[in-house]
Amino acid sequence: MASTNNKRVGRYDLITPMLPCKDEILAKFEKFLMSGHYILGEEVRLLEEELAEACGVTDAVGVASGSSALFVALAMAGVRPGHEVITTPYTFDATMESIVLLDAVPVFVDIRPEDLNIDPDMIEQAITPRTRAIMPVPIFGAPCDMNPINAIAAKHNLEVVVDMAQGYGTLYHGQPMGAFGRMSTLSFYPTKNLPGIGDGGMVLCRDQRDADRIRKIRAHQAVRANDHLYTGWNSRLDEVQAMVIRVRHGRFGDEQGDRDQVAAIYDSYIPAKNRLQLPMGDEGMKVTHHQYWVRCTERDQLRDLLENNGIDTAVYYDPPLHRHVLAEYARVSGELTEAERAGRQILILPIHAALPFEDAHRVGKLVQGFLNNEAKTAHS
Repeated sequence: MASTNNKRVGRYDLITPMLPCKDEILAKFEKFLMSGHYILGEEVRLLEEELAEACGVTDAVGVASGSSALFVALAMAGVRPGHEVITTPYTFDATMESIVLLDAVPVFVDIRPEDLNIDPDMIEQAITPRTRAIMPVPIFGAPCDMNPINAIAAKHNLEVVVDMAQGYGTLYHGQPMGAFGRMSTLSFYPTKNLPGIGDGGMVLCRDQRDADRIRKIRAHQAVRANDHLYTGWNSRLDEVQAMVIRVRHGRFGDEQGDRDQVAAIYDSYIPAKNRLQLPMGDEGMKVTHHQYWVRCTERDQLRDLLENNGIDTAVYYDPPLHRHVLAEYARVSGELTEAERAGRQILILPIHAALPFEDAHRVGKLVQGFLNNEAKTAHS
């Protein structure tokens, strides 16, 4: 976006990106309304095919939410009561909730400070005879370092399920993030890079048998797998949501390009040590910038400065999940120093497909000035 005004700079704008899609969505909705095919129709089937191809997997299964996708993917990966799942504490509640709902144990290991993703060097020491799976989360759209994670999983005969709620479009060594786990999961919550207009999720499957079982489970059919009988329940992706997501998917490249431009503007102002850096290098990596973060030791003062200038910000995962009430069901492996530090220091700046570039420059300049003053004070 190339223009701006004096209105408040919001973190999200869910309306403006819909305007180019409105007529197409309304026309499709009228056709859908008069079709009588309201549940698991053509739109869901086509979306599953399109996203399976885009993510480099065998099949994709639409479900009711990203949380439901996590739950059923872990179940099909064989996570049972008493098993352990190694994951990051610096993520949204649903990552942990899906493990706890299976009566399994979340095991938290620390993150890397450069990208805020799970640290592969911390995983192996957390493995016990009860460990069943590893769940990386490409937080804020930055790729996890999947090669060492998958190598550890193969060595110890563990499954990998990737919580990709924030990572659609993210690439690792030129390949979609969804292609690296046994299964990966998507969320289509309205604030995501690929959004619907309500709840919705998807499980990306490399093994056709997983997809076939999940299709049965989402529609009330019992499934026998992993020497266990799983009950079915109602977890179908809504046909209207699938229709909207398909329309938005057609514009994903353009919208992602706008996000990339905003991120590039911020990068031009914010020192490298205060923002995302990929420890595995940039070659073949694609960050989708679901969120743009800045690290600041005086975060609350920076947030106040931006608030006083009419700029919305957010603080995520402070405290991290190992401080959550549900953490009584979890286990901590090692010191979680970087996760704690991220909780105290990370601030989320506005980024979305409709953010005017002039506003991004204004935000970047304010952040740059604050960080420069902070650095001078620290060295005085």
